[in-house]
Amino acid sequence: MGLQFYSTYMKNVSKEKHFTLRKAIVQEALEKGIKPTAKRYGMSKNTVKLWLKRFQEEGNDGLLDRRAGPNHIPHKTSKEAEAEILEIRKTAPCYGARRLKDFFGLKPSRAAIQRIIKAHGLTKKVKRRYQKKNDLREVKARMYRSFEKLEMDIKYLTDIPPYWEQMQKFRLPKFQYTVRDVKSGMLFLGYADEISEMNAEAMVRHILEKITPHCERTITVQTDNGTEFNGTTRNLEQNHFSNAVRAFGARHVYIAPGCSNMNADVESIHHTIEEEFYNLTTFTSREDFFRKAESYRRFYNLERPNYSKGSKTPWLIAQQDYPDTDTASFVESIHVLDLEYLLKLYLLGGQPLPSLPDYKSIICGHIWDQGHYPTSDPKSVLILEKVVSNMEVYGDVFKRVSSEFKRKN
Repeated sequence: MGLQFYSTYMKNVSKEKHFTLRKAIVQEALEKGIKPTAKRYGMSKNTVKLWLKRFQEEGNDGLLDRRAGPNHIPHKTSKEAEAEILEIRKTAPCYGARRLKDFFGLKPSRAAIQRIIKAHGLTKKVKRRYQKKNDLREVKARMYRSFEKLEMDIKYLTDIPPYWEQMQKFRLPKFQYTVRDVKSGMLFLGYADEISEMNAEAMVRHILEKITPHCERTITVQTDNGTEFNGTTRNLEQNHFSNAVRAFGARHVYIAPGCSNMNADVESIHHTIEEEFYNLTTFTSREDFFRKAESYRRFYNLERPNYSKGSKTPWLIAQQDYPDTDTASFVESIHVLDLEYLLKLYLLGGQPLPSLPDYKSIICGHIWDQGHYPTSDPKSVLILEKVVSNMEVYGDVFKRVSSEFKRKN
């Protein structure tokens, strides 16, 4: 076994195994003798004799541990002082032994205070980042009902290698307009080929038009300070995005510059959708892209459990907030939006947008065959007016676009 095996073994194993080893030593000593046994286990002959004698006199009870501290320790911290330390520690769990002693004038030493804190399980464990995030989610879950706070952001699709080649081949969207509910995590998607305030405004109008009638409290829409959300304008009258949000009785708030973690709920979904959708999916056309994007959105909202939210799906969390209505199902049914073909016009005094497409486009999940009409053809105006009459959700956006288009042509 080697020299000092016995002492090393006894230090490193639990007390329950002490008896097993001593019983084996005693049995071997009775069979082979004290000296060979001591040599084999790396222990002194006197120790073998001690355990053999106790076994012969008391049986198995003689092999149990008999170590015990003194009955009285004069310098031990009194129960009253120990209770005081525990009470203060619970009141100020952020302070360690040193600060507790200095701030509260405790008489025991720092080592004694630390020993008492540790013995009663009051040591403060350092939380990891994911644990802090889970704590924050619990706080948000108590503060908000589903759909009362929405975060909105834009994801660039041009830097995703598996998607880029397909984007070039099939003219797929370049930007994803994302809206996510903070409480439930429910996901709403829109796509376009450019970043513009018009696209962002159309997206938020469509979402709020569906949600506002079902929320008793004021809805908050949170974005960064991007130009698409007019975060840099100093003229409130020209902030069409904020005006669109306020038109539904909602609030628009901006996060602090350079603090993207304040929009963490929507930022985190961008990584998830890239890994689960864009990196794994093959597309055959623009229409196929929107069909599959809608399938993933429904999978995420209805079937994919969120382990950070009690392994519940976004729809289930929303349904628990509105148990007696079909609000969760109604809001979840908001289809993926093709924003690009809602606003493909050239606006005077605004951002340049291409003309109407000469192929099929998807609007709110429906495929509309627009045929081939040049922008100067009056039939294009009739098509746009049909969109306006059937899509009242876009109200002011389409009225402004339509008037500019008619005036130009």
